[in-house]
Amino acid sequence: MTSKGRRIGFRVSDDYIAGHPDADPSATELIINVFLTSDLMRARLERLLQPFGVSGNGFNLLQIVSGASRPVTPSEIGEQLIVTTATVTGLVDTLERRGFITRTRDEADRRKVLVAITREGRAVLERIGPVLAEQEKRWSAGVQGSARERLIQSLGAIQQHLRDLPAE
Repeated sequence: MTSKGRRIGFRVSDDYIAGHPDADPSATELIINVFLTSDLMRARLERLLQPFGVSGNGFNLLQIVSGASRPVTPSEIGEQLIVTTATVTGLVDTLERRGFITRTRDEADRRKVLVAITREGRAVLERIGPVLAEQEKRWSAGVQGSARERLIQSLGAIQQHLRDLPAE
């Protein structure tokens, strides 16, 4: 939809509203719009990162390992990425093959694996940084100033609320 006299974003139909009298249409619209926005941004991020040989999750993993003061365990990475152990293992395998990270055994506890970034991993992050920063400005240009801050605060409130809800 356009902003000329019409509401922007996905909106549920009158048929949906009539067929779901117990639903809160604005709650449904909010959830759909958050997912749609996430999908659109993720797709753009994946296309941007592809020439660098990393995925969105791979990029985030490199950021986590790069920002750590010491080599980190896959479980520490998984907690920050909010993904399964299997996903972390696959990401580590891929990034190790590309020479962006190393995997070693902890000297104090040989059962523990430690992940560290390589010089090549740091170099790819340095190349991605300016390109990503420029694109983030373009991608977020539709929301400026105080509206952007309100959106950040609102999304943060939803995130905290979801963290606080009991598991279902």
